[in-house]
Amino acid sequence: MINKFRINPAVAVCLPAVLLVSACATTSRPADFYTLSPTIAPGGEQAQPAVTCRDVVIGIGPVVWPRYLDRPQIVTRRSPYQISFDEFHRWGGPLEEGFERVLSDDLSKLLQTDYVIKYPGKFPYKPRYRVQLRIDQFDGLPGDAVTLKAAWSVVDNDSDQGAALHESILRVPTTGEGYESMVVAASTAVAELSRQIAAEISARCGATQEK
Repeated sequence: MINKFRINPAVAVCLPAVLLVSACATTSRPADFYTLSPTIAPGGEQAQPAVTCRDVVIGIGPVVWPRYLDRPQIVTRRSPYQISFDEFHRWGGPLEEGFERVLSDDLSKLLQTDYVIKYPGKFPYKPRYRVQLRIDQFDGLPGDAVTLKAAWSVVDNDSDQGAALHESILRVPTTGEGYESMVVAASTAVAELSRQIAAEISARCGATQEK
């Protein structure tokens, strides 16, 4: 006896679509994750400012970010008017947290102080100097360069003197074609910004020591 099976025409139409979705789900590539890292070595020549601020408490914040960077995808800039978000190349955590972590680490090495803290924050220390920042641009293009534009000021909490506003525009070429080289260039840009801020704080520490 021969059993005959009939396939519902609706099922026959949907089956290829289901198989296609299943195939796409199994072959979709995983995302790569990246993080900013300090590039200034402790104790090296590049970590020696003219005047150190040993044991001086320095606060970082507030730091204001543009909304287009508030996302996990790494942002690439194709032109002054066009940006894109790569779904397969992402930050391992919030970019703002990574930026502040690396900036704090770099400043700690440059100024030879262990007291670089987030401000405001839950710490028992009162910062002598406070670094305020506004990030206007922090993006780039693999195989080209990363651009960091920031406005910043150093506030002396023990002085009534107003804080001067500085603007830093840093362009760091990449050394390779991939996204990892772009992240290395981004970390180098943060280090360059750290040197400029450290020079301002160092000058203030030196003026205080001369009194």
